[in-house]
Amino acid sequence: MTLHIVSKSPYSSTALADCIAAFAEGDALLLIEDGVYALAGALTDTPVVQPVYCLGADARARGLAIPGKIEAIDDAQWVSLCTEHNPIVSWFK
Repeated sequence: MTLHIVSKSPYSSTALADCIAAFAEGDALLLIEDGVYALAGALTDTPVVQPVYCLGADARARGLAIPGKIEAIDDAQWVSLCTEHNPIVSWFK
C-alpha cells in the first residue's frame, strides 16, 4: 500500500500522470502544494484512482474547491497517512 504524494501542478509537470500510471490497488494519492491544482480539472468528482486526499490548507490558499470524492486533510492526518502506508513515493518531476 503505497502513499503517492504529488506536489507539482498537472499543468506544468508530468508528476500526476506518472503517478497515476504507477498507481496500484490499495494505494492512496495525496495532493500537496501546487499538486492541488489537479482539483481544478485534472481530477474530477470521480477520480481514476482512489482514495485521493489533498491538504486542505493548500487548496484553500489557492482558492480551489474540493470535489466530493476527494478528502481534504490537515497536517496531523497527513502524518497518520504516512504511518499507514509503506512505501511513500513523492512525485515532483
